[in-house]
Amino acid sequence: MISKMKFNITCLLFIIFLFTTFFTVNISAQKIKVDFSSEQWDKSRAKIVEHLGREALMGTAFLKDVSFTNGTIEVDIATKDKTRSYPAVFFRIKDRANYERIYIRPHRSPFYDDALQCAPVFNGVDSWQLYNGEGKTASLEIPPDTWNHLKIVFAGDKAQIFWNDEETPSLVIEELSYGVSSGTIGLSGPMDNSSFYSNFSYEINEGLKLPPSVPHEPMYGIMDNWQLSEPFALLNADFSKYPAQEYQKTKWQNVKSDRTGLVDVSRYYSRQRRAGDCILAKTIISTDRDTLMRIGFGYSDFISIYLDKKPLFTGFSAYQSRDKSFLGIVGYFDNVYLPLKKGDNELLVMVGESMGGWGFCFRKEDEVFIDKSIEKKWTLKDSLSMPEAVVYDPGTNALYVANYYNEGNEYITKVSLSGKVIKRDWISGLRLCTGMAIDNNKLYAVNRNALIVIDLIKEKVIEKIPLKGMLAPNDITIDNEGTIYISDLPANAVFKLNNGVPEKWVDNLDGPNGLLYENGNILIGQNKRIDIVNIKDKSSKTMAKFESGSNIDGLQSDGNGNYLVSDYNGKLYRVFPDGKKIVLMNTVTPGKQIADFY
Repeated sequence: MISKMKFNITCLLFIIFLFTTFFTVNISAQKIKVDFSSEQWDKSRAKIVEHLGREALMGTAFLKDVSFTNGTIEVDIATKDKTRSYPAVFFRIKDRANYERIYIRPHRSPFYDDALQCAPVFNGVDSWQLYNGEGKTASLEIPPDTWNHLKIVFAGDKAQIFWNDEETPSLVIEELSYGVSSGTIGLSGPMDNSSFYSNFSYEINEGLKLPPSVPHEPMYGIMDNWQLSEPFALLNADFSKYPAQEYQKTKWQNVKSDRTGLVDVSRYYSRQRRAGDCILAKTIISTDRDTLMRIGFGYSDFISIYLDKKPLFTGFSAYQSRDKSFLGIVGYFDNVYLPLKKGDNELLVMVGESMGGWGFCFRKEDEVFIDKSIEKKWTLKDSLSMPEAVVYDPGTNALYVANYYNEGNEYITKVSLSGKVIKRDWISGLRLCTGMAIDNNKLYAVNRNALIVIDLIKEKVIEKIPLKGMLAPNDITIDNEGTIYISDLPANAVFKLNNGVPEKWVDNLDGPNGLLYENGNILIGQNKRIDIVNIKDKSSKTMAKFESGSNIDGLQSDGNGNYLVSDYNGKLYRVFPDGKKIVLMNTVTPGKQIADFY
């Protein structure tokens, strides 16, 4: 009897647990619609109006008594044609001066890639000039005078932005500026009848996870250790002179840039004055010899650069300061050469802010990474013109280099293994030559409109195969049966030649570039990944993934079961069959791309 009672109580408790768990999970993941007439909204800076047949909100309002980390926000937005209204959604609001911000620019749609932007607000400073590019801004079609649907999904340090119920996100944010944080929601727009909100809802889902992103490789040359002064008035600043007085009387604090080198000053200080503020920032550059160092930098909005108290540069990069279309976006757009002396050198910058973001970034422009396993043998420059691909022929014991651009008269250069040019214009009269492959004493060179077949023994073109139906043929590989495969990046497809005629072999790819045949499979390098496709049944799997913005160009076996892989942006990897990889070379900072290789 006791054991039976214990069993019944246990069952009852288990049922209660299941009911409670089920109820809690569903409540936490339930879509909650909050009408704008609800007292849950702080509408002190907004009002309810009628627009396009709906009850709508105009202005800025904050949701009260809600705070969460992961979930979804949905709202409909209507704007006037080409108006500068900047309707925004705030989320994870810590307080009225600190939050994540997603907003649209109707007047920039659809021709500009910043019609949609994710720009955080720190200490009340709207820093849209500092957060641009991949993962921060995107193009968007914003039809006027109709309701458009915006959906924000956020979890952890990531977010995805969907527009008008598109299946794929218009913007993928891999690194939210506040990282993982919590807070409430706000909607913000002007009170001028240019933008409106309706149909608002949110969903709390703390168990939500977004697809993990591939970690970013280190950026070389970044100057990340700084000391910041206290702010002082922009109106009192003299950018033509060394700021000795401000330097001496200020208190300094140590700060670090983000991974890109950006120091967002508003993370540390709020704006003090309507007319503008200034900050001093200093760092030490050490060198073992006297040298001239090239430094890339960006800033908003005013800057002076001093090396060991001597002025080197003064600039002005505020919104519309150079012409009406000038935005003042921060990036590594300017260079200065620092005459460094052996030992420690103090670099001091004075940065002034008027609007749009308060920050700066600096890096050593010629910094590269080369793994100790790589040995430089020789360099060849003068005889080449934008080299794109290289192959080696054991029969002639020579390298053949495709020169991609030469004013419409592209060519292939023949080079010895010791780095001597055997013949610069070995084969000329080509057009935008990209990928090459050698098979049976023939060199196959992919041109823009044709596949050029060259006899390696006779050293002349013997055939031109038209590549009709292809948009921009790129790389080439040949299987053991002699079948030729060619990638077409804008067509998102790989073609194969069937009796000399290209036919689509696999499609629905993502920017296919580099190709490699091996053991009955074709390896296809694409944007952010390498796929392995079986040539018999076309079954495929992803072998390796790469960081956002990458495009895989060169693919070669290393002879030990692994692969050497280049990202065109300037990275060379060793990739293992399980997808793990190590960086062998990184030349991104000086802007030296790594295309195909052998």
